[in-house]
Amino acid sequence: MPSKVPSCVIGIDVGGTNTDAVILQSDKVLGWHKTPTTADIQDGVERAIEEVVKKAEIAPSTVDSVKIGTTQFVNAVLEQDSSKLDKVAVIRLCGPYSRGSPPFVDFPPTLRTLMEGHFGYVDGGYQVDGTPISSLNEAQLKEQASVIKSKSITSVVVIGIYSPSNPKQEEDACAILSAELGPGYDVSCSYAIGRLGFLERENASILNASLRRFARHVIAGFSYAVQKLGRCKLYITLNDGTLSQASAAAEYPVRCFSSGPTNSARGAALLAKTQTQDKSDEREVLVVDVGGTTTDICALLKTGYPRQSAAFVKIAGVRTNYTIPDVHNIALGGGSLVRDQKTRISIGPDSIGSRLKEDSIAFGGETLTANDLVSTDPRTHIISPSIKKSALGEIARALEEAIDLVKTKQGDAKVILVGGGSVIIDEHIAGVGQIIRPKYYQVANAVGAAIGKISGAVDKTVVPGEHTVEEAIKEAIEAAKLLAIERCVAAGGDKKSIEVVEIDVVPVSYVTNGATRILVRVVGDLVEGREKGLESPEDILGGFMPRRDTTTKASRGFMKDDFSVTKGNSYEVVEQVDIKSYRPRIEGDLWYLSELDLRFLQDGAGVLGVGSCGEPYPAYVACLDALRNGEDITIRRQDTLPDDAVVLVAGFMGSPSVYLERIPGLNEVTDAMNGVLTATNLTTFDCVIPNEIGGMNAFEALLAAHRFKKSTLDTDLVARAYPKVWQTVRCLKDIPIVPASVADGASRQSVFKTAKDNLHAEDLMRDACTALGSLSGMCVSPVFGSEARTLPSNSFSHAWSIGRSIALSRSLKLNPITSLLANENGVLLFTGKIISVTRNVAEGFTRGSVLLESFSDSDTNTNNEVKAGESLLIDFENENLSATLQVPGGKGRVLACCPDLITVLDKANGAPLGISEYKYGLRVSVIALRAPPVWTTERGLEMGGPGAFGLDIEYVGVSADSSAYEAPKSVWDMFASEPESPAPSSPMSM
Repeated sequence: MPSKVPSCVIGIDVGGTNTDAVILQSDKVLGWHKTPTTADIQDGVERAIEEVVKKAEIAPSTVDSVKIGTTQFVNAVLEQDSSKLDKVAVIRLCGPYSRGSPPFVDFPPTLRTLMEGHFGYVDGGYQVDGTPISSLNEAQLKEQASVIKSKSITSVVVIGIYSPSNPKQEEDACAILSAELGPGYDVSCSYAIGRLGFLERENASILNASLRRFARHVIAGFSYAVQKLGRCKLYITLNDGTLSQASAAAEYPVRCFSSGPTNSARGAALLAKTQTQDKSDEREVLVVDVGGTTTDICALLKTGYPRQSAAFVKIAGVRTNYTIPDVHNIALGGGSLVRDQKTRISIGPDSIGSRLKEDSIAFGGETLTANDLVSTDPRTHIISPSIKKSALGEIARALEEAIDLVKTKQGDAKVILVGGGSVIIDEHIAGVGQIIRPKYYQVANAVGAAIGKISGAVDKTVVPGEHTVEEAIKEAIEAAKLLAIERCVAAGGDKKSIEVVEIDVVPVSYVTNGATRILVRVVGDLVEGREKGLESPEDILGGFMPRRDTTTKASRGFMKDDFSVTKGNSYEVVEQVDIKSYRPRIEGDLWYLSELDLRFLQDGAGVLGVGSCGEPYPAYVACLDALRNGEDITIRRQDTLPDDAVVLVAGFMGSPSVYLERIPGLNEVTDAMNGVLTATNLTTFDCVIPNEIGGMNAFEALLAAHRFKKSTLDTDLVARAYPKVWQTVRCLKDIPIVPASVADGASRQSVFKTAKDNLHAEDLMRDACTALGSLSGMCVSPVFGSEARTLPSNSFSHAWSIGRSIALSRSLKLNPITSLLANENGVLLFTGKIISVTRNVAEGFTRGSVLLESFSDSDTNTNNEVKAGESLLIDFENENLSATLQVPGGKGRVLACCPDLITVLDKANGAPLGISEYKYGLRVSVIALRAPPVWTTERGLEMGGPGAFGLDIEYVGVSADSSAYEAPKSVWDMFASEPESPAPSSPMSM
């Protein structure tokens, strides 16, 4: 019996300029076609399919599936197109939590106007250990449904705390809302969109819900185009290089936003397979995709997939946390404009894009483009040889710099060069040992779409319970693998071909119950001939028809009729701010914060957080919301505080990762403060300070004071961040922590009036915090005015100055790290890439290390003692503790250790990174700032030096010069005599 002939697959990439199509049979290219993308996308896809089938000389019936990648959905958001975006209602299953940080607050103004419809809070959500915060309340959900109906909003998002770990409440709430709202309403769950990280998952879910109507009609149009092939299945490519059934992609268009770069990388890997399969070749493989306007560069993993982005990403100014490839873009393409600037030749950043064949010199036009520099057309002979040489040199320089940023290994890389614009790239690139230009390089993106696989993923938090942590994690990983495989098979994956491509185990810090986050992802080949993939356009529309009758096909004539169509700009700037001339608003002893001040404080608190204390984003959003509601947030001058003033020390204790999912409500900290007031028989107070200025607690102190209509005092108890409550300047003098209180904001509170000592008080508070869900508001013994003036000087002013320095450098296109070090008398220890991270949790703290290597042999570090081949090892316990230079074959040398402040910054923009963000491939700079003298005394080193963390290291302070330590200045000292500048009241470009 003759063997079955493998069926064919069509891969299509619908870009902004061209629509590319390719036909594959068992990974062999039978034909390809490139055509301009049409205004009517369906017509362009139909044409591409028709032409590629002709070129491959096959019968349409032999095509089993069509796999399409598209940028249409992300473009709709970037363009802020009102015809394609709907208003959204958000229902949070949160109980008392998250109410301080409402939805939509941090959206760019135009997008917020287009998308914000309604938001409501109802009972529900889970704790980190899986126990319910509260049960669902059906009556509350029905009440919200009534409000949604009254506002004529048809797109609804349900988001529950810890829903990625347990989606049951979200699913039940969706069912209740759908039944109450009836047909025509589109209700979706957040757990299907993003990972843990409540606000970021919510933002991604809002974008998704707003796009769903448009996505259904675009993908229905694709389905109409594919129907001409007969019984052919349609799949849409996703951000991670895998596939989704067309109907699922129409439900979750946000998953498709970054599929283009992923498809290019996957296609390049296949086309260059024979030239990259030498396992003994340890060189890093990069994919460089040069289009008409931009060049995308990414590192290719051994799996043939691009490395994924490790941090939060912004889409059109909206912060999200879904998985996208870690791609570096530069404004360089075949259509990039070439200009003679007299002193130099510039390339781009603008491009003629799709008009290359009309406007460029090689095609008879008058515009000099990058493509003209390499064209052999006689019309390009008018270009001066010197201009050609200089311009090609500028192209090489820009590409070499970009490649060096993406590389994660020392030595020369191997580059796979693809894309129609790649003809402008020379055969020799510095830092590249081999350039591969595979056959069919022009349509690598369509090839990548054609070879897309099916995936399944699990992201959950587990608590060991009766098992040991190791046993529980092992069992959880195996269970997650099985569930991920089950999800992959259900989506159409071939069980025989499924492989695990990602396992991530991240201990939850600051908890004592061993809670650990488990992420597992698998991929498998698509089952050939699978009937379930057959879907009609009507299936994809799912009963959601256009809002007005139309006789055209589903993707044509698509327009909302309830308001006029508008388009915004993805680079919209509401108000430009001259950061250098900006002055804070100071009235007497009060400093009234603006939105710009909050941004400065966010980066500054991150630097002083030395790697931990939690990402302040939720509290930043809450502060932002208060300012936009016309409320004041104030900081009081420290050195004029009266002796008898009462100051409360407040903030959060617990796990920063829990803080990012169980977003604080309104009462955690205020309840803890009230507990201390009662325990001390105080009836009122004057100011609030944070236990530490680093990270989230700086912002939580601002919020706590604001909620009591008080001011925050310009100081803290540490002048940096430390992991333990007793590591403060007060405890250096043995001042008791108690009376102290912790509270969960849901009427549960513990007050500790006595303790054996401060270490015992810490243990009592930490255990109570874990019982309250591993996160609680905290307040310790009050401070009186005479003591408050002796605490670390001007802590908020210091954080503000650091953030201002970073922002000012960004605005002036200067190196923010160089400026920061100059202003703070700091030292650059190392610049490199993270190549490994180890973590473990003991006694509620995350301990581990991160290892960095230099970018390349040619790189130089400001620390001129660093030589090629050396690496830097940072040990941490929630905060960074020490930085040791490691020499191949030699003994390591400590460059810095606590109590000096060791901070890891994003190399490109100076943004501080926390230990939870340390991941392979991140490009960073490591700096050290001098500790205040109180921490370098014998007692200070005993409690906050290396010995306090079990490190056998002798402390030697860091400094850029031999000058004495200079305490931070207050904003009053810097600006009190100058008039403040008008503070911006809405988001700005920085």
